[in-house]
Amino acid sequence: MPKHTLSQFVLSTFLFFSHQSLANPIRHGKPSSPSYMSCAAWTLPVHATADNVIYDVPRVDSNIDAADYAVYEDTWTTGNITERTQSILHVDDTFGTGVQLCVPTAENGAKKGILQIASHGLGFDKRYWDVEVEPDTYSYVRAVVKAGYSILTYDRLGTGSSDKPDAYNIVQATLQLEILKSLTMMARDGSLAEAAKPHFAHDVALPAFAKTVHIGHSFGSALTNALQAKYPELSDGAIQTGWVINDHLGMFSQSAFGYQYAPENDPKKFGDRGSGYIVVGTKNSFQQLFLAKGMLDPKLLDYGDSIKQPGTVGENAPAGLILGLPATDFTGPQQIKILTDDAMQFFLAERDLPICDGNCTGVADAAQLKATSFPKASAVEVYVQPGTGHGLALHKNATAGYQVMLDFLGRNGL
Repeated sequence: MPKHTLSQFVLSTFLFFSHQSLANPIRHGKPSSPSYMSCAAWTLPVHATADNVIYDVPRVDSNIDAADYAVYEDTWTTGNITERTQSILHVDDTFGTGVQLCVPTAENGAKKGILQIASHGLGFDKRYWDVEVEPDTYSYVRAVVKAGYSILTYDRLGTGSSDKPDAYNIVQATLQLEILKSLTMMARDGSLAEAAKPHFAHDVALPAFAKTVHIGHSFGSALTNALQAKYPELSDGAIQTGWVINDHLGMFSQSAFGYQYAPENDPKKFGDRGSGYIVVGTKNSFQQLFLAKGMLDPKLLDYGDSIKQPGTVGENAPAGLILGLPATDFTGPQQIKILTDDAMQFFLAERDLPICDGNCTGVADAAQLKATSFPKASAVEVYVQPGTGHGLALHKNATAGYQVMLDFLGRNGL
């Protein structure tokens, strides 16, 4: 992949938005949860190893640096990641990871042994999946649990209530992938349920998770795809939303989005971030990247901007090491709504600017995707959600979209 396709697509596509740190104290359930579900949030130690890249990149310690960094990445003479690599850094560590596990109550648990693991994109944390404004309409977590599934959402490294280590050499895509792998292994071997027990009320029965289905958004979908490519045995199905490799990916410039140095953008919310943490600075930029006017609810624009989250310089160029890997041994169903799983669905937003340069209609072909990237998948589907922008969960038709996803899983035995 050419350097600018890669770097523009990473920063543009997954953009770096700031999110108000989730204050997730150890607690028993969520007081506001409806009767059909029980949830708990806590910080889970997760061990992961990865070979990260130390590469040549400008430091970002101010808003002036952030603007200059965007220009540097857009400049055509800037080298690709191979040319800029200085050495390899082997990371072997345990990271505090903010998680939320929600399970159906006994009367609503038809599929509670199927665990969905949802990975958010750049610019958000796990609250993307559990919108707090009109949650019966916008919360994916509620839709999934109401349908009888269990779901794990988590803050990727550097976001929300998870650890926020070095933004250049530690918080990179390769390590984010390994954290997702570790979480999945914990779900499958029972250690996740064991770790969750102290955080639930004593009368909540946590299931053994017999199957894992991976749901992604944007960069989280790229991680889901890479998991299926490298560790296909860990995923029974997947849905990739807001993501698909196509000819229009990353056609717009990084410098168009007004990146700011996160601690300078909002010292109160992002004062715990250090050098190299960057965020899209304005509400207008947030709308331009994530939302489409046709399905825009102004309350969701305000909410999305209020929970935006910084990303890191280290997630940019090295992300090419995990992008677009063919999942040649993945046997489950896949839906490209841009949803991806063993049955793979790609669940796309019609008006997605960072992924499809503003129009995703006709950019992806399910038969070609199956032949080139998921040859062993039991099913591959592509679905385009009308009238929506990149942040699919923040649009008026979110509920209808969730039903498309759930129908896909149901048709494929998940």
